Amino acid sequence: MPRLPPAPVSMPAPLSFGSWFWLGASPASAVRVERDVRVDVFRGLSLLIIFVDHVAGNVLTRVTPTSMGFSDAAEYFVLLAGFSAALAYGTVMDRRSFVTGTAQIVARIWKLYLAHLGLFVFTAVAVAFMAVRFGNPVYYEHVAILPFFQDPATTLLQTAALVFLPNYLDILPLYIVLLAMLPVLWLLARIAPALALATSAALYAGSWLLELAIPNMSTGGSWFFNPFAWQLLFTTGLIAGQAVLRGVALPRSPVITVAALAVVLFGLVSTAPWAVIAGFESVVLPDEWRLDLDKTNLSLWRFAHALSLAYLVAAHVPRTAAWLAAAPARLLEQAGRHSLPLFCFGVILSLLGTFAFTEIGRGPVMQVLVNFVGITLLLATAAVLEWYKSATAKVPAKAASGVSEVKTA
Repeated sequence: MPRLPPAPVSMPAPLSFGSWFWLGASPASAVRVERDVRVDVFRGLSLLIIFVDHVAGNVLTRVTPTSMGFSDAAEYFVLLAGFSAALAYGTVMDRRSFVTGTAQIVARIWKLYLAHLGLFVFTAVAVAFMAVRFGNPVYYEHVAILPFFQDPATTLLQTAALVFLPNYLDILPLYIVLLAMLPVLWLLARIAPALALATSAALYAGSWLLELAIPNMSTGGSWFFNPFAWQLLFTTGLIAGQAVLRGVALPRSPVITVAALAVVLFGLVSTAPWAVIAGFESVVLPDEWRLDLDKTNLSLWRFAHALSLAYLVAAHVPRTAAWLAAAPARLLEQAGRHSLPLFCFGVILSLLGTFAFTEIGRGPVMQVLVNFVGITLLLATAAVLEWYKSATAKVPAKAASGVSEVKTA
Protein backbone atom coordinates (compact mmCIF):
# COMPACT_ATOMS: atom_id res chain seq x y z
CA MET A 1 0.00 0.00 0.00
CA PRO A 2 1.62 3.29 -1.01
CA ARG A 3 2.56 5.60 1.83
CA LEU A 4 0.67 8.87 1.87
CA PRO A 5 2.70 12.08 2.02
CA PRO A 6 2.67 13.78 5.40
CA ALA A 7 -0.02 16.33 5.93
CA PRO A 8 1.25 19.89 5.67
CA VAL A 9 1.88 21.55 9.01
CA SER A 10 0.05 24.84 9.33
CA MET A 11 2.16 27.58 10.87
CA PRO A 12 0.48 30.40 12.75
CA ALA A 13 0.36 33.60 10.77
CA PRO A 14 2.69 36.28 12.11
CA LEU A 15 0.98 38.89 14.25
CA SER A 16 0.45 42.31 12.79
CA PHE A 17 1.78 45.21 14.79
CA GLY A 18 -1.69 46.72 15.27
CA SER A 19 -3.43 43.58 16.52
CA TRP A 20 -0.59 42.76 18.91
CA PHE A 21 -0.34 46.32 20.28
CA TRP A 22 -4.06 46.65 21.06
CA LEU A 23 -5.04 43.07 21.82
CA GLY A 24 -1.83 41.50 23.08
CA ALA A 25 -0.70 37.95 22.41
CA SER A 26 -0.37 34.77 24.41
CA PRO A 27 3.09 34.04 25.84
CA ALA A 28 2.81 30.71 24.04
CA SER A 29 3.25 32.60 20.78
CA ALA A 30 6.79 33.63 21.73
CA VAL A 31 9.49 32.85 19.19
CA ARG A 32 13.14 31.99 19.66
CA VAL A 33 15.16 35.20 19.47
CA GLU A 34 18.81 35.34 18.49
CA ARG A 35 20.99 37.93 20.22
CA ASP A 36 20.85 41.22 18.33
CA VAL A 37 24.39 42.49 17.84
CA ARG A 38 23.11 46.02 17.27
CA VAL A 39 21.88 46.24 20.87
CA ASP A 40 25.28 45.42 22.32
CA VAL A 41 27.14 47.64 19.84
CA PHE A 42 25.06 50.74 20.57
CA ARG A 43 24.98 50.02 24.29
CA GLY A 44 28.77 49.79 24.26
CA LEU A 45 28.94 53.06 22.33
CA SER A 46 26.63 54.67 24.91
CA LEU A 47 28.97 53.60 27.71
CA LEU A 48 31.92 55.30 26.00
CA ILE A 49 29.88 58.45 25.43
CA ILE A 50 28.79 58.52 29.08
CA PHE A 51 32.45 58.43 30.10
CA VAL A 52 33.33 61.27 27.72
CA ASP A 53 30.38 63.43 28.80
CA HIS A 54 31.12 62.96 32.51
CA VAL A 55 34.68 64.31 32.31
CA ALA A 56 34.27 67.99 33.23
CA GLY A 57 35.90 70.24 30.64
CA ASN A 58 36.18 67.55 27.98
CA VAL A 59 36.19 69.16 24.52
CA LEU A 60 35.20 65.82 22.99
CA THR A 61 31.67 66.47 24.21
CA ARG A 62 31.32 68.82 21.25
CA VAL A 63 30.92 65.79 18.99
CA THR A 64 28.84 63.58 21.28
CA PRO A 65 25.03 63.34 21.01
CA THR A 66 24.50 65.85 23.81
CA SER A 67 25.77 68.57 21.43
CA MET A 68 24.07 67.16 18.33
CA GLY A 69 20.43 66.89 19.32
CA PHE A 70 17.85 66.81 22.09
CA SER A 71 18.79 63.44 23.63
CA ASP A 72 22.09 61.92 24.68
CA ALA A 73 23.63 58.62 25.77
CA ALA A 74 21.50 58.42 28.93
CA GLU A 75 18.30 58.12 26.89
CA TYR A 76 19.78 55.44 24.64
CA PHE A 77 21.09 53.51 27.62
CA VAL A 78 17.68 53.46 29.35
CA LEU A 79 15.82 52.58 26.15
CA LEU A 80 18.18 49.68 25.46
CA ALA A 81 17.92 48.64 29.12
CA GLY A 82 14.16 48.24 28.73
CA PHE A 83 14.58 46.28 25.51
CA SER A 84 17.21 43.98 27.02
CA ALA A 85 15.18 43.49 30.20
CA ALA A 86 12.25 42.22 28.13
CA LEU A 87 14.44 39.61 26.47
CA ALA A 88 16.21 38.61 29.69
CA TYR A 89 13.45 38.63 32.30
CA GLY A 90 10.28 38.68 30.21
CA THR A 91 11.33 35.42 28.60
CA VAL A 92 11.79 33.81 32.03
CA MET A 93 8.41 35.07 33.26
CA ASP A 94 6.73 33.71 30.12
CA ARG A 95 8.43 30.33 29.80
CA ARG A 96 9.14 29.41 33.43
CA SER A 97 7.07 31.39 35.88
CA PHE A 98 6.32 34.93 36.95
CA VAL A 99 7.83 34.23 40.38
CA THR A 100 11.09 32.93 38.89
CA GLY A 101 11.43 35.95 36.64
CA THR A 102 10.70 38.32 39.50
CA ALA A 103 13.27 36.54 41.68
CA GLN A 104 15.90 37.08 39.00
CA ILE A 105 14.98 40.75 38.83
CA VAL A 106 15.36 41.07 42.62
CA ALA A 107 18.78 39.41 42.40
CA ARG A 108 19.81 41.88 39.69
CA ILE A 109 18.54 44.82 41.76
CA TRP A 110 20.62 43.65 44.71
CA LYS A 111 23.70 43.47 42.48
CA LEU A 112 23.06 46.99 41.20
CA TYR A 113 22.54 48.25 44.75
CA LEU A 114 25.88 46.83 45.90
CA ALA A 115 27.59 48.31 42.84
CA HIS A 116 26.10 51.70 43.67
CA LEU A 117 27.33 51.54 47.26
CA GLY A 118 30.78 50.55 46.01
CA LEU A 119 30.87 53.53 43.67
CA PHE A 120 29.80 55.81 46.52
CA VAL A 121 32.67 54.60 48.70
CA PHE A 122 35.19 55.12 45.90
CA THR A 123 33.83 58.59 45.11
CA ALA A 124 33.93 59.70 48.75
CA VAL A 125 37.50 58.44 49.24
CA ALA A 126 38.73 59.89 45.94
CA VAL A 127 37.19 63.31 46.55
CA ALA A 128 38.51 63.45 50.11
CA PHE A 129 42.00 62.51 48.95
CA MET A 130 42.06 65.13 46.19
CA ALA A 131 40.61 67.86 48.41
CA VAL A 132 43.13 67.21 51.19
CA ARG A 133 46.13 66.46 48.98
CA PHE A 134 45.75 69.55 46.81
CA GLY A 135 43.96 71.78 49.29
CA ASN A 136 41.10 72.26 46.85
CA PRO A 137 37.65 72.08 48.52
CA VAL A 138 35.94 72.73 45.17
CA TYR A 139 35.91 68.96 44.66
CA TYR A 140 33.30 68.61 47.40
CA GLU A 141 31.04 71.04 45.58
CA HIS A 142 31.68 69.55 42.14
CA VAL A 143 30.51 66.12 43.27
CA ALA A 144 27.90 67.54 45.72
CA ILE A 145 29.18 65.30 48.50
CA LEU A 146 30.06 67.86 51.20
CA PRO A 147 27.10 66.93 53.51
CA PHE A 148 28.58 63.44 53.82
CA PHE A 149 31.72 64.78 55.49
CA GLN A 150 29.72 67.19 57.67
CA ASP A 151 27.34 64.54 59.04
CA PRO A 152 28.54 61.05 58.08
CA ALA A 153 26.08 59.08 60.24
CA THR A 154 22.96 60.70 58.84
CA THR A 155 24.29 60.72 55.29
CA LEU A 156 25.20 57.01 55.39
CA LEU A 157 21.60 56.18 56.23
CA GLN A 158 20.40 58.46 53.43
CA THR A 159 22.85 56.80 51.03
CA ALA A 160 21.57 53.36 51.96
CA ALA A 161 18.01 54.59 51.34
CA LEU A 162 19.04 56.06 47.95
CA VAL A 163 18.05 59.59 48.94
CA PHE A 164 21.62 60.91 48.99
CA LEU A 165 22.97 60.78 45.45
CA PRO A 166 26.11 62.79 44.70
CA ASN A 167 26.88 63.73 41.11
CA TYR A 168 28.12 60.85 38.93
CA LEU A 169 26.04 58.40 40.99
CA ASP A 170 22.49 58.86 39.71
CA ILE A 171 22.05 56.30 36.90
CA LEU A 172 22.26 53.03 38.85
CA PRO A 173 19.54 54.10 41.34
CA LEU A 174 17.36 55.03 38.35
CA TYR A 175 17.86 51.57 36.86
CA ILE A 176 17.06 49.96 40.23
CA VAL A 177 13.67 51.67 40.37
CA LEU A 178 12.94 50.89 36.72
CA LEU A 179 13.69 47.20 37.24
CA ALA A 180 11.44 47.20 40.30
CA MET A 181 8.60 48.38 38.05
CA LEU A 182 9.27 45.70 35.45
CA PRO A 183 7.09 42.84 36.79
CA VAL A 184 3.96 45.01 36.89
CA LEU A 185 4.71 46.51 33.48
CA TRP A 186 5.20 43.03 32.03
CA LEU A 187 1.88 41.82 33.41
CA LEU A 188 0.15 44.81 31.82
CA ALA A 189 1.97 44.23 28.54
CA ARG A 190 0.82 40.61 28.55
CA ILE A 191 -2.77 41.86 28.54
CA ALA A 192 -2.05 44.43 25.85
CA PRO A 193 1.05 46.53 25.16
CA ALA A 194 -1.25 49.53 24.72
CA LEU A 195 -2.37 49.13 28.34
CA ALA A 196 1.22 49.09 29.63
CA LEU A 197 2.10 52.13 27.56
CA ALA A 198 -1.04 54.01 28.67
CA THR A 199 -0.25 53.29 32.33
CA SER A 200 3.33 54.43 31.80
CA ALA A 201 2.17 57.61 30.05
CA ALA A 202 -0.21 58.38 32.94
CA LEU A 203 2.65 58.03 35.43
CA TYR A 204 4.80 60.25 33.21
CA ALA A 205 2.07 62.89 33.16
CA GLY A 206 1.82 62.64 36.95
CA SER A 207 5.53 63.35 37.27
CA TRP A 208 4.92 66.68 35.54
CA LEU A 209 1.48 67.67 36.80
CA LEU A 210 1.78 66.38 40.37
CA GLU A 211 5.56 66.90 40.59
CA LEU A 212 6.16 63.28 41.59
CA ALA A 213 9.83 62.86 42.47
CA ILE A 214 12.26 61.24 44.91
CA PRO A 215 14.22 63.63 47.14
CA ASN A 216 18.00 63.95 46.92
CA MET A 217 19.59 65.25 50.11
CA SER A 218 22.89 65.75 48.32
CA THR A 219 21.57 68.72 46.37
CA GLY A 220 18.51 69.63 48.42
CA GLY A 221 16.30 68.89 45.43
CA SER A 222 15.25 65.64 43.80
CA TRP A 223 16.88 62.83 41.82
CA PHE A 224 18.53 64.20 38.69
CA PHE A 225 16.84 61.39 36.70
CA ASN A 226 13.22 61.36 37.87
CA PRO A 227 12.25 57.66 37.61
CA PHE A 228 8.54 58.50 37.38
CA ALA A 229 9.29 60.29 34.11
CA TRP A 230 12.13 58.16 32.74
CA GLN A 231 10.09 54.97 33.12
CA LEU A 232 8.25 56.00 29.94
CA LEU A 233 11.41 55.46 27.93
CA PHE A 234 12.15 52.20 29.74
CA THR A 235 8.60 50.96 29.13
CA THR A 236 8.86 51.80 25.44
CA GLY A 237 12.01 49.69 25.20
CA LEU A 238 10.29 46.93 27.18
CA ILE A 239 7.35 46.87 24.77
CA ALA A 240 9.70 46.81 21.80
CA GLY A 241 11.42 43.81 23.36
CA GLN A 242 8.10 42.04 23.84
CA ALA A 243 7.28 42.67 20.19
CA VAL A 244 10.46 40.85 19.21
CA LEU A 245 9.59 37.96 21.53
CA ARG A 246 6.13 37.69 19.97
CA GLY A 247 7.52 37.75 16.43
CA VAL A 248 5.95 41.13 15.64
CA ALA A 249 7.81 42.95 12.89
CA LEU A 250 8.65 46.63 13.23
CA PRO A 251 6.61 48.61 10.67
CA ARG A 252 8.89 50.16 8.05
CA SER A 253 6.92 53.17 6.96
CA PRO A 254 8.23 55.95 4.73
CA VAL A 255 6.02 58.36 6.67
CA ILE A 256 7.53 57.36 10.02
CA THR A 257 11.01 57.49 8.53
CA VAL A 258 10.51 61.02 7.22
CA ALA A 259 9.03 62.14 10.55
CA ALA A 260 11.95 60.61 12.46
CA LEU A 261 14.47 62.29 10.17
CA ALA A 262 12.66 65.61 10.64
CA VAL A 263 12.91 65.35 14.44
CA VAL A 264 16.61 64.45 14.26
CA LEU A 265 17.34 67.30 11.85
CA PHE A 266 15.38 69.78 13.97
CA GLY A 267 17.36 68.65 17.00
CA LEU A 268 20.61 69.24 15.15
CA VAL A 269 19.57 72.74 14.06
CA SER A 270 18.27 73.60 17.54
CA THR A 271 21.46 72.61 19.35
CA ALA A 272 23.60 74.31 16.65
CA PRO A 273 26.87 72.44 17.23
CA TRP A 274 28.52 74.62 14.60
CA ALA A 275 28.26 77.61 16.96
CA VAL A 276 31.60 76.59 18.50
CA ILE A 277 33.35 77.03 15.12
CA ALA A 278 35.00 80.38 14.57
CA GLY A 279 32.83 82.57 12.36
CA PHE A 280 29.62 80.64 13.06
CA GLU A 281 28.97 81.82 16.61
CA SER A 282 25.91 83.86 15.61
CA VAL A 283 24.38 81.26 13.27
CA VAL A 284 21.88 79.85 15.79
CA LEU A 285 18.15 79.79 16.25
CA PRO A 286 16.58 82.87 17.88
CA ASP A 287 15.74 82.63 21.58
CA GLU A 288 12.00 82.37 20.92
CA TRP A 289 12.64 79.06 19.15
CA ARG A 290 14.37 77.57 22.19
CA LEU A 291 12.68 74.46 23.57
CA ASP A 292 12.23 73.06 27.06
CA LEU A 293 14.75 70.20 27.14
CA ASP A 294 14.32 69.34 30.80
CA LYS A 295 16.44 66.24 31.36
CA THR A 296 15.35 65.52 34.92
CA ASN A 297 11.73 64.98 33.88
CA LEU A 298 12.51 63.70 30.37
CA SER A 299 11.17 66.45 28.12
CA LEU A 300 8.94 65.12 25.35
CA TRP A 301 11.42 66.57 22.87
CA ARG A 302 14.15 64.39 24.35
CA PHE A 303 11.81 61.39 24.30
CA ALA A 304 10.81 61.96 20.66
CA HIS A 305 14.41 62.49 19.59
CA ALA A 306 15.61 59.28 21.25
CA LEU A 307 12.77 57.26 19.72
CA SER A 308 13.42 58.78 16.30
CA LEU A 309 17.06 57.73 16.36
CA ALA A 310 16.12 54.28 17.66
CA TYR A 311 13.56 53.81 14.88
CA LEU A 312 16.01 54.86 12.16
CA VAL A 313 18.58 52.37 13.44
CA ALA A 314 16.13 49.51 14.00
CA ALA A 315 14.36 49.96 10.68
CA HIS A 316 17.26 50.84 8.41
CA VAL A 317 20.38 49.22 9.87
CA PRO A 318 20.22 45.48 9.07
CA ARG A 319 21.21 43.04 11.77
CA THR A 320 23.61 41.52 9.25
CA ALA A 321 25.25 44.79 8.18
CA ALA A 322 28.88 44.18 7.24
CA TRP A 323 30.25 46.93 9.50
CA LEU A 324 28.80 45.17 12.55
CA ALA A 325 31.35 42.38 12.01
CA ALA A 326 34.31 44.78 11.73
CA ALA A 327 36.85 45.12 14.55
CA PRO A 328 35.59 48.46 15.97
CA ALA A 329 32.03 47.16 16.20
CA ARG A 330 33.23 43.96 17.83
CA LEU A 331 35.02 45.98 20.51
CA LEU A 332 31.84 47.95 21.17
CA GLU A 333 29.83 44.72 21.24
CA GLN A 334 32.09 43.32 23.95
CA ALA A 335 31.61 46.50 25.98
CA GLY A 336 27.84 46.26 25.59
CA ARG A 337 27.85 42.67 26.85
CA HIS A 338 29.39 43.80 30.15
CA SER A 339 27.45 46.98 30.74
CA LEU A 340 27.42 47.02 34.56
CA PRO A 341 31.18 46.65 35.24
CA LEU A 342 31.98 48.91 32.28
CA PHE A 343 29.58 51.59 33.52
CA CYS A 344 31.06 51.51 37.03
CA PHE A 345 34.59 51.63 35.65
CA GLY A 346 33.57 54.48 33.34
CA VAL A 347 32.32 56.52 36.30
CA ILE A 348 35.63 55.98 38.08
CA LEU A 349 37.63 56.96 34.99
CA SER A 350 35.53 60.05 34.34
CA LEU A 351 36.12 61.21 37.91
CA LEU A 352 39.85 60.61 37.56
CA GLY A 353 39.81 62.44 34.23
CA THR A 354 38.17 65.43 35.89
CA PHE A 355 40.88 65.40 38.56
CA ALA A 356 43.58 65.30 35.86
CA PHE A 357 42.07 68.24 33.96
CA THR A 358 41.75 70.28 37.16
CA GLU A 359 45.25 69.68 38.52
CA ILE A 360 47.31 69.35 35.33
CA GLY A 361 45.41 71.34 32.72
CA ARG A 362 42.98 71.04 29.84
CA GLY A 363 45.32 71.68 26.93
CA PRO A 364 45.31 69.65 23.70
CA VAL A 365 47.81 67.08 24.97
CA MET A 366 45.81 66.39 28.12
CA GLN A 367 42.56 66.26 26.13
CA VAL A 368 43.98 63.56 23.87
CA LEU A 369 45.63 61.70 26.73
CA VAL A 370 42.61 61.56 29.04
CA ASN A 371 40.20 60.48 26.30
CA PHE A 372 42.58 57.98 24.72
CA VAL A 373 43.53 56.36 28.02
CA GLY A 374 39.95 56.27 29.28
CA ILE A 375 38.43 54.77 26.13
CA THR A 376 41.30 52.32 25.72
CA LEU A 377 40.99 51.11 29.31
CA LEU A 378 37.23 50.63 28.93
CA LEU A 379 37.57 48.62 25.73
CA ALA A 380 40.49 46.62 27.11
CA THR A 381 38.51 45.81 30.25
CA ALA A 382 35.61 44.60 28.11
CA ALA A 383 37.97 42.35 26.15
CA VAL A 384 39.41 40.90 29.36
CA LEU A 385 35.93 40.27 30.78
CA GLU A 386 34.88 38.59 27.53
CA TRP A 387 37.99 36.40 27.62
CA TYR A 388 37.38 35.49 31.25
CA LYS A 389 33.76 34.63 30.52
CA SER A 390 34.82 32.31 27.70
CA ALA A 391 37.64 30.77 29.72
CA THR A 392 35.39 29.96 32.67
CA ALA A 393 32.41 28.79 30.62
CA LYS A 394 31.09 25.35 31.45
CA VAL A 395 32.80 22.53 29.56
CA PRO A 396 31.66 18.91 29.14
CA ALA A 397 32.14 16.79 32.24
CA LYS A 398 34.72 14.53 30.61
CA ALA A 399 36.80 17.43 29.43
CA ALA A 400 36.54 19.11 32.82
CA SER A 401 37.76 16.02 34.63
CA GLY A 402 40.68 15.60 32.26
CA VAL A 403 39.48 12.14 31.15
CA SER A 404 39.78 11.36 27.47
CA GLU A 405 38.50 8.39 25.59
CA VAL A 406 41.02 6.06 23.93
CA LYS A 407 39.84 4.01 21.00
CA THR A 408 40.96 0.39 20.95
CA ALA A 409 41.25 -1.85 17.97
